[in-house]
Amino acid sequence: MIMNNIKYSVELNENGRPCIDLPEDYEQRPEDRFFALEIVRYMLNDLLERNNGKLDNSTIVAIDKAERLIGQLGDEVAKILYDGMRAQGELDIMLDKVFHIIVRNIKERDALPDKNIFQDGKIFDRIKGLKVAISSNDYRNLNDSSPIYNIYELVDGITNEHWVKL
Repeated sequence: MIMNNIKYSVELNENGRPCIDLPEDYEQRPEDRFFALEIVRYMLNDLLERNNGKLDNSTIVAIDKAERLIGQLGDEVAKILYDGMRAQGELDIMLDKVFHIIVRNIKERDALPDKNIFQDGKIFDRIKGLKVAISSNDYRNLNDSSPIYNIYELVDGITNEHWVKL
């Protein structure tokens, strides 16, 4: 799992209103925009669910419209993110990396779905050439110096009987 961080501070704008201030070297990333849209969408949904009759009908309609618009924007950004993660996975396959996915055991390897295998911000499908490493240590921390015990590749097919130990 990749944990993203958005570094910001709360400052006052020229009107004395608190505002978010991002560092000068902040690089705009689709992941950050997606996060912001999803948070706003969550907050609007939460407001509607907890309104308990405290909001008038026109306010409820306006919040609902805003939530749907933000949802559409979020869906567009999600598609951009998905396409990028899929492209990163395809690139890893083309670069013939030592392995593409890491799991703890054969059971986890064999349980990998045919599509949308998500790991480390990349999306893979079961295709010929996909390589899976099996490590019994903390396999989610790839910076750890834990040994990888076995690597398997899908050869001549994509079902479990096509895994070949390298």
